[in-house]
Amino acid sequence: MKAIEKKAFITDLYQRTEAILNLAIEQYQNLDEKALTFAVDEQSWNIAQCLAHLNTYGHYYLPKMKAVLAKPNEMSLAAYVPSWLGTYFIGLMDIKNGNKKYKAAKQHQPKVADVYAEVTEFINQQETFLKYIRAFERVDVNKIKIPISINKLVKLRLGDVLAFMVMHNERHIHQIRNIQRAHNNALTERTVFAALAP
Repeated sequence: MKAIEKKAFITDLYQRTEAILNLAIEQYQNLDEKALTFAVDEQSWNIAQCLAHLNTYGHYYLPKMKAVLAKPNEMSLAAYVPSWLGTYFIGLMDIKNGNKKYKAAKQHQPKVADVYAEVTEFINQQETFLKYIRAFERVDVNKIKIPISINKLVKLRLGDVLAFMVMHNERHIHQIRNIQRAHNNALTERTVFAALAP
């Protein structure tokens, strides 16, 4: 696999995550319950469910990253070299390769008790993730491995996990944009019908 210069890799992930965080702060936390729970149909997730799904990944991976940073790590500026398995998982999440739907694993099925709490949790997680991404600039992201959430026997390079997390977040941010567009269209239609009603 082609090596990626370490600073460029970390900077790219940081900027993409920062954009997601800003979107959550500027948009999602200002949405009302109707907007957060609007779904295109009964089979589709709403915004709160998308965020709750992403939060399940944060609940698993962020403590793993914290544990890595808590250990004495030898400083390394070595380029990130994606593994073939990491490349496969990251590619599955890339909407540029097609927007195929995947059924979420049982532990990542969204369970929403409080829509606003999910938004707050997502924002907090992205803020934490940003700190960790920056801290990993001085850690060897190739040697350190983390077991994946859906199968603890399978481990990915830390760099693979970071890239997967960002790509997975972006995939569902794209999904949220589509939900918002559908919601806005539905509101517009209702306004038009109300105006035309006798």
